[in-house]
Amino acid sequence: MILRRSGLDFAYILLALPLAVLGFVLGVSLFAASLGTVVVFVGIPLLALTLLVARGFADIERVRLAQLTGTATPRPRYAPAPEGAGWFRRITTPITQPQSWLDLLYAVLNLPIAIVTFVLPITWWALAAGGLTYWFWGRFLPRGDHNDVLVETMTGADTAGNRTIFYSLAGVGALLTVYFVQRGCAALHAAFAQLLLTRIVVTQGSVRYLTTGGAAAVPPVAREALRPGHHL
Repeated sequence: MILRRSGLDFAYILLALPLAVLGFVLGVSLFAASLGTVVVFVGIPLLALTLLVARGFADIERVRLAQLTGTATPRPRYAPAPEGAGWFRRITTPITQPQSWLDLLYAVLNLPIAIVTFVLPITWWALAAGGLTYWFWGRFLPRGDHNDVLVETMTGADTAGNRTIFYSLAGVGALLTVYFVQRGCAALHAAFAQLLLTRIVVTQGSVRYLTTGGAAAVPPVAREALRPGHHL
């Protein structure tokens, strides 16, 4: 169970950063271009395209959330253009969708969160691997005339034996705690994604449940999200 959970968390955070970088670059650049060309009409269709691109990244994240949690992830309903609407109304429909703007906001704000939730686990894994193998590769490091201040402070003397013991213990500590660091980072990133990408449909499902007095009117994916005990 722990190994499976750790594998799911690692896969989730490993892909989070490249997706966040790509989503941020496309979202910000297209949005800036649409604002710069809005006075010549091109900017409005380009803004609609920007929101559609953000929606695509949002849908990818919803799939990743379902894989992480093992439960269906509710998807907000993006209303289509009214029947008989003209071509301009059809291509600009995404601009009128509140969730489309939340998708774009997610693409912009996701990058700094993805950086943190990616760097921390990778650092922990590097510390664990480096510390546990220090006994082998540490001997090849050039020392010069400078002591290892950290080892000297913690052990009292900067010797080869003290360095091996210190970094090996650090590696053991990192290995024992990496699961919790990785779990926390995955949960943080998933909670942020759920806040912007699925919260509306869950809230809508809650309102419909309360106003109808039963679960029949609630979509299955929203009903699953409302089920007691539903968690990451």
